[in-house]
Amino acid sequence: MRQSASEFLGKGGQRRVVGSLVAMLLAAGVLVVVFALYNARSQNRLAVEASTKLAETALDVKQREIARNLKDYSERADIRAHLSERVDLDWAAADGNLGPNIFASLGYEMAFVLTPDLTTRYAMIDGRHVAANAFGIIPNGLNELLRRAAAQTFPAVGMLRSGRTIWLVAAGAIHPGDAQPSGAQAPSPAMLLFAKRIDGRLLARIGSDYLLNRFRLVTDGDDDLGAALPLFSPSAKLIGKVTWIPERPGSQTLHALLPPMLASFGVFGVIGAFALRSSRRSHRELHAAARTIDSYADTLKRSEARFRDVAEASSDWIWESDSAMRLTFVSARFAQVTSLSEEAVLGTALDEFFQVGSTGGEWPRPDAADPAVASIRELRCTYTDAAGHRRIARLAARPVFDDGGAWTGYRGTATDITREVEAQEQAAHLSLHDPLTGLPNRAHFQTRLQEAFERDRLGQSRLAVLSIDLDHFKEVNDTLGHAAGDALLLEVAERLQACLGEGDTVARLGGDEFAVIQNGFNQPLDALALARRLIADLTAPYILEGRENLLGASVGIAFVEEGFETPSRVLKNADIALYSAKENGRGVARVFEAHMGMEREARRLLEQDLKQALAGSEFELHYQPLVALEDERIIGVEALVRWRHPSRGLVPPNDFIPLAEETGLILPIGEWVLRTACRQGMQWPGLTVAVNLSPVQFKHRDLVAMVGEILEETGLRPERLELEITEGVLMHDGAAARDTLTRLKALGVRIAMDDFGTGYSSLGYLNSFPFDKIKIDKSFISDLSAEKSNAIVRSVIGLGQSLDMVTIAEGVETAEQASFLRREGCQQVQGYHFGRPVPVAQLTELVATVVRPSAPAAA
Repeated sequence: MRQSASEFLGKGGQRRVVGSLVAMLLAAGVLVVVFALYNARSQNRLAVEASTKLAETALDVKQREIARNLKDYSERADIRAHLSERVDLDWAAADGNLGPNIFASLGYEMAFVLTPDLTTRYAMIDGRHVAANAFGIIPNGLNELLRRAAAQTFPAVGMLRSGRTIWLVAAGAIHPGDAQPSGAQAPSPAMLLFAKRIDGRLLARIGSDYLLNRFRLVTDGDDDLGAALPLFSPSAKLIGKVTWIPERPGSQTLHALLPPMLASFGVFGVIGAFALRSSRRSHRELHAAARTIDSYADTLKRSEARFRDVAEASSDWIWESDSAMRLTFVSARFAQVTSLSEEAVLGTALDEFFQVGSTGGEWPRPDAADPAVASIRELRCTYTDAAGHRRIARLAARPVFDDGGAWTGYRGTATDITREVEAQEQAAHLSLHDPLTGLPNRAHFQTRLQEAFERDRLGQSRLAVLSIDLDHFKEVNDTLGHAAGDALLLEVAERLQACLGEGDTVARLGGDEFAVIQNGFNQPLDALALARRLIADLTAPYILEGRENLLGASVGIAFVEEGFETPSRVLKNADIALYSAKENGRGVARVFEAHMGMEREARRLLEQDLKQALAGSEFELHYQPLVALEDERIIGVEALVRWRHPSRGLVPPNDFIPLAEETGLILPIGEWVLRTACRQGMQWPGLTVAVNLSPVQFKHRDLVAMVGEILEETGLRPERLELEITEGVLMHDGAAARDTLTRLKALGVRIAMDDFGTGYSSLGYLNSFPFDKIKIDKSFISDLSAEKSNAIVRSVIGLGQSLDMVTIAEGVETAEQASFLRREGCQQVQGYHFGRPVPVAQLTELVATVVRPSAPAAA
């Protein structure tokens, strides 16, 4: 018979039953509360860990972004041209270069250009070009960052603190575009810096993108908001931290559960007396409460899985799909990255939105037995943004299963790597092409030469290699500047390409050196015909800065001799033939012959000796007296350079000056001659010092500045220095030559035309240029017995008198020649009759015994 509750409680065991029931209820309540608290704390901890990984990812993304932007700028050809060796401030401050666009478009408050010695040469702060020192603004840690940047190819990035401000700074090298000569140590590069202030606005935007609530910077002991990430400088020094209020899913669940739990306990206490009678109803209520708890626990479990997945593969935006492979969720960052709305893509098939490979790909459908098989670690695909542009993304995803083990879809992330891929493709192109002309570079040329070599071996064509060098390019480049030189090289590249046939290759090997691979069947006629076309086209005038400029070209040709050649040997033979062409007057083509190699080797050895002579102080000056015919008094000296070779003895100028001019060594040699002559000339007060200027030296754009510096350095008065030039230097660019002579005259030096009468337009030059003296060439003096030479000398002397110019005759070797010149009114002479060139010590003795100064000694 069934007992009622009152009957049951009325018996002796009622108190024990009620007590046991109350104890069980209390124990159950305590267990539920402890479980809820523990579960809430666990979920809160996991949420903090997940948000911390998101914060780390967010800051890492910003560092990679500023590094990529700086790398893009530092590798730009125009940045290298204007900022690597000398900083063009006006160009840098222009919008679109390193001007306001750095602040307005990229959002970087500061940009700096530092010279190799770490001097701040250019500064842009808040979009304005200002005079500022990078180390003054960011005094701590910048040296370490620059050291790292100089030691690696990719920009160095780090966080640096200045006062209470923390900066995200990227530093990278600006390497010169031109390749360094073989064996030469590369100069230290200039450095480019970008700096982004880590402030409330930036952190608020990051917090919005990565769901980090009240994401802000903490400095100097401020308390954090529940979660924090320390910030370290490149030297591992703690400089601050960022903090945020993390999501607390456990606390939220606990707050939701606590009221019903307390209410349940109250109800259970009130109805405890009726527990026996209402056990079934209580049982159902307990099951309902258990189901509620399970539901919340399941929600927390899914939230935990989502945070864990995002932490493992966090990137630009998050996505989810269902088992039908349709997009069901995209994060807020999706719209910012793609400019597409969520509604436009939700429900779209994955393989329709993401194109894997060129023809699409098969997405895996995982099995719960081995879910790792279907995990996507790194999948490159393409998609189309709102503007219709093709973008490249990298996907990572994991399959999602329900409690029953059934696959429900994917959850993953997408990273837009379009700029990274484009940068890689550009780097690959630049590694094989000349950045200025776009022609294949030396490495690419070697590859093409090897391919052509194989075709030649198979008899598919006859291979010829043409090595091309521009004549007079250095003079134009030095006179008009590197920008004009670059424009000239671009036009040269266009002309070269226009001359080639189908299947031929032209490459820029460096500087003004080019090479061509010609595939022909009628060799050597095809190669010779091409060489003639190249020389003709490259010799045509070039218009630069509104003026006509003339260049020339020399060509060396080499062919493959069956069984005896390699690609590198053929190219070397073409180079040897090129040097032969340059030595034979330039503007011609030469085919390689065996003897050229020996001549080239002898020339190479002489060039090495010449460089060693310059470094080892093997040069010395001899001086030949300049004599006034009126009283045969020494009034000046001409400085003549001599090379005292350790094994060859005294080498005359004609044996090494042409090579020095061709290799450019004449510039340091000429500077040494001018400086030494001015310094030694201070020993002979009242005498003029004459120095010859070579054509290469005269056309150098720093000539006037160099002369002024040497005069100031040595103390020689300008009117005592006499610079001799030949009319050949005036032929290519008369306007530039006139400007140079005018600026030299402004210094106070005197100008003499050397070897007058040997050219074709000497009279015209005398009328057009500011000469002080005419020097009659010795070829006319040595042949004075001939009526023609006699008449020419009379005419030149008369011309000098009419133009109020001093005339001087060189090569006077007899008393008869001196008498004739005196009768005709020539003022000055030099030659063996009055004195041979002698070292400085002998000249000093001669001057001390012969010179009779007509005025007080002057410097």
